[in-house]
Amino acid sequence: MIKAILFDIDNTLLDFDACVREAMKSGFQKFGLRSYEDHMFETFEKINCEMWREIEKGNLTFEELLQTRWNRVFAALDITFDGCIFEDFFGEFLFDCAIPVEGAAEILEYLEGRYILCVASNGPYAQQLNRLRNANMLSCFSKFFISEKIGASKPSEDFFSHCINELNKENKILPCEIMMIGDSVTSDIIGAAECGFKTCFFDKNTNKKADRIPADHSINRLKDICKIL
Repeated sequence: MIKAILFDIDNTLLDFDACVREAMKSGFQKFGLRSYEDHMFETFEKINCEMWREIEKGNLTFEELLQTRWNRVFAALDITFDGCIFEDFFGEFLFDCAIPVEGAAEILEYLEGRYILCVASNGPYAQQLNRLRNANMLSCFSKFFISEKIGASKPSEDFFSHCINELNKENKILPCEIMMIGDSVTSDIIGAAECGFKTCFFDKNTNKKADRIPADHSINRLKDICKIL
């Protein structure tokens, strides 16, 4: 029986992609760069995902990502601008940006009080909490497992072991009584499964074959969690 649920934040509870698009539109205008076009987000997404994969493998630090991410994006877009300056703007924009994924508020209302709700996220601690606060979701959670605070990132064993240890300070919970819900196969699903957690893969874009995902459950809408829990 599931007792605790760990939610990823970006592109699970909050629409990170939508925030990035808004940040690019606003920032390109602010700094007098070329007008934003949709293909520019695709370039960012490809480079950002590649860099986060390197973080997951232990080949890159988050600080190194912050120092180089937008320089790589601008080089790919043939834009001449200081990526570090844009990264500062980007971080400030994201700090307050909280666009909920469809159904996020409703599913949290359904689950709250029935399970121990926690967040499990890679990213800056203060930023992630502030975004949840701005989305009126912060009070739904009792624990916040965020990589900057923990000193380890998903999908590492250190990250998920920390989650178990913290949960067991107040409640005796087995790994198989914890479910990780997230949109990343490598970061959320594989990492949690290797530590014995139950897993639920959320693919809001329906672009992955469910039968190829090594998860206990796969959903395309957050409200479908009601069918599982």
